[in-house]
Amino acid sequence: MVKRIIQIIFSLLLLFIIFLTYLSIYGISTDKFNNIVSEKISERDKNLKINLKEIKIFLNTSTFNLELKTINPKVFFKNKEIKIKSISTGLPLGNILSKKINLEEIRILTHKNKIQDLIKIIRAYKNNPQLFFLNKIIRDGFIEIESKINFKEDGSIKSNYVVDGNIEDLKIELLNNNIIENINLSFLLKEKDYLIYNLSSIYQKVRIKSNQIKIIDNGDSYNFEGDISNQKNKIDLNKLSAVINNDIKNIFKEELTISSNNKFSFKLNKKFKLSDVNVQSKILLEELNYSNDIFKQFFPGYKKNIKFENNSITIDYNNGDYQINGKSKININGDVDDSNYSLKKIKKDFFYNFNIELIDSALNINVLNYTKNKDDKSLIELKGKYSDSKKTNIEKIKFTHDKNFIDVQNVKINKNMKIKSIDNIKVNVLNNNDKLSKLDIKRDKRNYKINSQVFDGTKLVDEILFPKKDGNFFDLFENLNSNILIKIDTAYLSNEDYLTSLDTNLTIKNNQISDLNLLSKFFNNEEFKVSIRTNQKKEKITTVFTNYAKPLVKKYKFIKGFDGGALDFYSVSKDKKTNSNLKLYDFKLKDVPALTKLLTLASLQGIADLLTGEGIRFNEFEMAFNKNNGLMTIEEIYSLGPSISVLMDGYVQKDGLLSLRGTLVPATTINKAIGSIPLLGDILVGKKAGEGVFGVSFKIKGYPKDLKTTVNPIKTLTPRFITRTLEKIKKAN
Repeated sequence: MVKRIIQIIFSLLLLFIIFLTYLSIYGISTDKFNNIVSEKISERDKNLKINLKEIKIFLNTSTFNLELKTINPKVFFKNKEIKIKSISTGLPLGNILSKKINLEEIRILTHKNKIQDLIKIIRAYKNNPQLFFLNKIIRDGFIEIESKINFKEDGSIKSNYVVDGNIEDLKIELLNNNIIENINLSFLLKEKDYLIYNLSSIYQKVRIKSNQIKIIDNGDSYNFEGDISNQKNKIDLNKLSAVINNDIKNIFKEELTISSNNKFSFKLNKKFKLSDVNVQSKILLEELNYSNDIFKQFFPGYKKNIKFENNSITIDYNNGDYQINGKSKININGDVDDSNYSLKKIKKDFFYNFNIELIDSALNINVLNYTKNKDDKSLIELKGKYSDSKKTNIEKIKFTHDKNFIDVQNVKINKNMKIKSIDNIKVNVLNNNDKLSKLDIKRDKRNYKINSQVFDGTKLVDEILFPKKDGNFFDLFENLNSNILIKIDTAYLSNEDYLTSLDTNLTIKNNQISDLNLLSKFFNNEEFKVSIRTNQKKEKITTVFTNYAKPLVKKYKFIKGFDGGALDFYSVSKDKKTNSNLKLYDFKLKDVPALTKLLTLASLQGIADLLTGEGIRFNEFEMAFNKNNGLMTIEEIYSLGPSISVLMDGYVQKDGLLSLRGTLVPATTINKAIGSIPLLGDILVGKKAGEGVFGVSFKIKGYPKDLKTTVNPIKTLTPRFITRTLEKIKKAN
């Protein structure tokens, strides 16, 4: 009997174990709890309705609670369906026995739903500016969620909820109408602790990804911390107007190829204001193009732009301040050199330091007539500071090449890129003419001292005589008002000609030379005098005189074979208008191409041969001209010599267009014409005049390299020509 009872108990126990095992593994299906679950959910929100097909019951053997799970229920919020995979919850056995049904936990697994629909549901429970903002910018996308929510006895949600999910094909339209699309990510949400991971996206065809972004809710703000990177992509700067300003787009070419890895952290308050921003970036930039015509003056290979290739850049940004370090290859029309640089911003000051090692690239410094050839190693250093007030201080510009160097210290520049002051310039270079230039310029308060043992000013004189643009050298300065003391032992004007003991003091007022008194001597002991003074009418009067005109005249390349001669120049200028008079005395010309052509066309072949042979001697050359707004008007050029005389006038435009017209007459014809004047001709030239040929009138027009010349024979001289000739003869006698 006992044995039988034991067998029955054991069998019942075995059946119970089998039942529990089956219940824990396979569960049982029922619809008895459908109404209970639906009613409990509807009690919490009348807008939320749920229709359950059936509920499957499992036994949780660890807690001995029943687990209720339903598959693909129909869930509606305000009659809009939310696609749910499953809903499950735990139900303590004690609650069933006591007929007290409370949901302690609910787990929800969704299908893919539209994000906009989910935001509307969340806003119905808890609306805030952040959700309103998200609703405005999100245009498309799907979300899949797995959540675990615990409830208190009063039915409220506990703070230990967990929401895990994925977002696919999210599309966001920013406030500036730019679109971020194909956003895919996973997320994990806890109370005041959010994690975004495995993020990928495309913005303006740039592929972006992030391993993780952590967000902490502090109540009044959010703390963000994470990483973001992009693979090697081409970026169209024209499409990034929202994040890149026009200055950067104007500097570089329209398309960049870039890859980057970035770590960041920042704080965002409820009003979407950023603070405590920190960014560490490593950037690989394939190529940057920078264009500036100023490089034409220094790099003979420069055409359109300088390429910065294989750029490796690190950025450390800390709440407005930053440090940028970089290395790159500089490509100037195929010549590639190395450079490194650092940029640092601290508060309102911006510090920079550039180092360029020039080996492949040639370098010209025209004003010093100096060239650094290719394959010669040299170094350029640039260090300085730029302030928020748009004032620039270049602490150092230094160029070194073997024993040659140029060292510039403390250049202050205003916001209009004009020089306020320079503390010191030291030059020690052996130039292309094998001439050593040693120069030391020092600032003494507002004044400057220039000292040099030897200086080759060949190119500097060319710049003064033939400026490529309007204005003068001192226009580089903001408003220069200084006295400049110059002492140069030997100053070269050309490869052969030089001045000795050049000692002068000049006064600069408002970027213009106000007063100058220069007295020096050429190597042949001939004096060279230059005087500039400003009178009470604010007229600037300039005079130049020397008995050795050759070094100055031969600067004009179209005149060759100039020999002898004295030069006397007088000029008055005011309000950018200049009236000048240039005189040359007792000189000889050997080769002037335009004059040779003119003589040939006029069939004055004997004189043309003389010009290209021994040269034509002139007793006097006088030119009266004025300048105004880039136009030089030649009122008169008159040249008188034993063999030929010329009278002409015309103009030279700013772009180089030249137009001249005049009269050219051999000396014998002049004597004959003047000699025919009753009584006066007998007195001046006597009754016998040499036989001669007719003179010609001519016109010359065009650009210096393409001059068009026309001539017409004349039988009688104009009264003006005769008058000017008589004036010259009277002065000579």
